Amino acid sequence: MNDSFITTDLEIKRIGQNILIARKRRKMTTSELAAKANVSRQVLMRIERGDSSVGISKVFNVLNALGLLNGISTFVDPEMDRSQAIQEIKELREASSTKSKKTAKLNAFSKNELNF
Repeated sequence: MNDSFITTDLEIKRIGQNILIARKRRKMTTSELAAKANVSRQVLMRIERGDSSVGISKVFNVLNALGLLNGISTFVDPEMDRSQAIQEIKELREASSTKSKKTAKLNAFSKNELNF
């Protein structure tokens, strides 16, 4: 199995476990949370087990019912994508460095031409 699938599967299971913990901390039964989230009890139990075949909208309904949905979009906010931002900065620095080297060569050529 591919490492990325393993990582994804583990994260889905962690989310399910965290939802289970949140439900228990709120002293809610699966029936109560399912009703509040507008999902079936069976779907809620699959989410809590980390079943990756459950649709994301159902997971979001459960998170919303627990009061945990607010702010979740920040996880995929492009402004918060640090690894890509770092890569973009490196590329800009490399491009700037290459441009500076080309400019320096052109300047040196011009000076040599003037010194005849």
